[in-house]
Amino acid sequence: MSFTREDIVFVASTVVAALTAIAAMKFDETVGIAIAAFGALAGSIFSYFKARRAEKHAIELATIPANATIETTAKTVLVQTVTNERAKWRSEIREAAAELISLLRASKEGKRVDWQRVVRLQTDVRLRLNPHARQAATADDDTHEIDRRLHTALDNILASSSRAKIGHGALADSVETEIGLLLKNEWEKSKTEAVTGKLEDKPA
Repeated sequence: MSFTREDIVFVASTVVAALTAIAAMKFDETVGIAIAAFGALAGSIFSYFKARRAEKHAIELATIPANATIETTAKTVLVQTVTNERAKWRSEIREAAAELISLLRASKEGKRVDWQRVVRLQTDVRLRLNPHARQAATADDDTHEIDRRLHTALDNILASSSRAKIGHGALADSVETEIGLLLKNEWEKSKTEAVTGKLEDKPA
């Protein structure tokens, strides 16, 4: 156990007090008293350091639940923050995809559609997908299969034109199917994280 300045002062003052008392005695008449004084001195010092050790141990024990509480609170805040952001993400991609699908189906029916708006909406949807899914899958366990199919559908929308009305219905169906699967997966993930309090690791 390390000594503090307070400990050193206590020991020094106790020793000085005991030596002063012994020096005032006559050696031949007070040997027994001197021995008793040294015993009392040793006992006092021992009791002091025992009390200090107990105090230090109590402080260490008290900090354990406090640190655990801080860590738990931090994790809870993190999970809540991520959950809220995912809810916002789901809402935004759902709205963009719903309008995009609606415009594509309107185009299929021969209605006049603002194609620049279609292009803008497909971009809004794409920016909320995993960008790595635009690359070819490099493993059998493709973790971005839905994002990859959505990127393909969005590419097909760009490759088409406002006059290719026949294919717009199929594109709308494709986007609708994949967006539905994506939202379902993300919702299930959020529910799991809310129950367990642990964020799910998502590969890049």
